[in-house]
Amino acid sequence: MKRSLLLFAAFLLFISCKKETTTTQNALNAEEAKSIAKEAYIYGYPMLMGYRALYASTVDKKSPAYRSGFNIITHDRRPADDTRKDVVSMNADTPYSLFALDLRAEPIVLSVPAIKDRYYVFQFTDLFTHNFAYVGTRSTGSEAGDYLFVGPDYKGEIPKGKFKKVFNVESQLAIGIGRTQLLGSKDLANVIQIQDKYKVTSLSQFLGTASPKKASEINWIAFNPKDIEDANFIKYMNVYLDLVKPFNKEDVEDLAKFEKIGIKAGADFDSSQLNEETLKAINDGVQEGITAIKEKAAHISEQKNGWNMMDPFGNREFYKKDHLLRAAAVMVGIYGNDKIEAFYPVVYNDKEGQTLNGKTNKYKIHFSKDEIPPAKYFWSITMYDKSADGTGGYLIKNPINRFLINSTTEGLVYDKDGGLTIYIQNQKPDKSLEANWLPAPAEEFYLMTRIYGPKESALNGTWSPPAIEKVN
Repeated sequence: MKRSLLLFAAFLLFISCKKETTTTQNALNAEEAKSIAKEAYIYGYPMLMGYRALYASTVDKKSPAYRSGFNIITHDRRPADDTRKDVVSMNADTPYSLFALDLRAEPIVLSVPAIKDRYYVFQFTDLFTHNFAYVGTRSTGSEAGDYLFVGPDYKGEIPKGKFKKVFNVESQLAIGIGRTQLLGSKDLANVIQIQDKYKVTSLSQFLGTASPKKASEINWIAFNPKDIEDANFIKYMNVYLDLVKPFNKEDVEDLAKFEKIGIKAGADFDSSQLNEETLKAINDGVQEGITAIKEKAAHISEQKNGWNMMDPFGNREFYKKDHLLRAAAVMVGIYGNDKIEAFYPVVYNDKEGQTLNGKTNKYKIHFSKDEIPPAKYFWSITMYDKSADGTGGYLIKNPINRFLINSTTEGLVYDKDGGLTIYIQNQKPDKSLEANWLPAPAEEFYLMTRIYGPKESALNGTWSPPAIEKVN
C-alpha cells in the first residue's frame, strides 16, 4: 500500500511539474515569447549546426557523413570534393583528420609526431563552436608531443610532466579538426603516412591504468533539418545544454530567461503542449532570428574591394557575448579558424556590387605581385554554391575536378612581373587561359580566400584582395 501511495505521489508531482511548465509558457505575452525565441535562436544557432554535424558524423551510422564513434580519430585519404556535405564552406586544401571527444568519463590524449616538412594544425571547438585550443605548426611547434583534454567536471588527478600542454574544456563533448597540408597531387601518400601517426587515447590507456566506469548514453534526438526552422529547435538545444554544465557565468542570466519558452538542460520539449498563440510567437521569433543571422552573415565584417575581411572566429573571450556574430560566423563557415591561424576573406559580389552568378557572367581576379595573399604557409581561393541555406554552401562539381586554386596548384601561369590572374566562369575558357581557370556553377556563388599563417600585412588590415571583375 505504501509503495502504491509513493508511486501515486510521484505521478502527481510529475503532472504538477509538467502543468506548471506548460502554464508558464502559455502565460507568456506573445511579444515576449517572440522576443525570447529570437534571442534564444541566435544564441543557440551554433549549437544547432554543431548538433547537425556531430550527429551525422558520430551518432547516425546510416548517415553518408558518418565517420566513427567518440574518441576515435579518422582521416580523409583525399581532399574534400563536391560530394562532401558535412559542413558549409568546407576546406579542400588539406585532408582532414577528425575526432569527437567525449570527456564525461575521463580526459582524452592527442599524440602527434614531429612534422617539419609541412604545415599542420589541430583545432579544437566546444559545443558553442568556440575555438578553445590549438595544436600545430604555429601554436605548439613542429616537435612531437602529447596533449591532454579535460572535461568541465573531472575531479581526478592530472599527472605532472606527462603532457606538453593540458587544455580545460567547458563542454563534455568537443570536436578535434586536424588539417595536414597537401603539397600537390603526388604528395598524398606522404600526408597519409603522417595521418597514421596521429593517436587519440583515453588517459587511462595512455597511463596503462584501470579504465573508469563508462559514461551513460546520451539521449540523442534524430536530427531533422526542418526542426531548426521553428520551435522544435528547442529540443536539440536541451540535449546540448545538458552537456555544458556547469553553465558559464556569462550565460546564466540568458538561460534563465530562455526557460520561459521551454529551453532547459535535459528537459523534454513538445510543441503541441503550447497554445496556438504562444507557438506562433515562438515560430515568428525563430524566423526573425534566422533573418538576423543571414543579414549579419552577408555583412559580417569590414569590406574591402567587395571582400568581407572576415575575423569572426575565436574563443569565448573573443566574442564578448556577441551571439549574433558567433551565429553568423557559423552560417558563413562553421568551424573556421582564428584569424591568427587562418584568415578567410569571402566575397559575394563583383566590383560593381552585383551578386556573383556563373549563369550570367564571367569574371577574373588579378593579383599584382604585391597583392598575392601574404601567407607564411600557403593560400587558396575556393569556389562554393549557396545551396545549404541561401548564404553558405558546398564545393562545386565541375569537369576538371578543380575546387580551388592555391599557392601549390600545379601548372599555374604567372605574369612576367610575377602577378597572377584567375579566370572564374562556368564554361571552359580559351586554351591559353585554361591553366588558371576556377570553374563556377551556372548559378549564384561565393569565393573564400584562405591564408594559412597570415603575415602581418594581412593581420593588421593593410593587405586586401583585389576586386572581382566582370569579363565581357
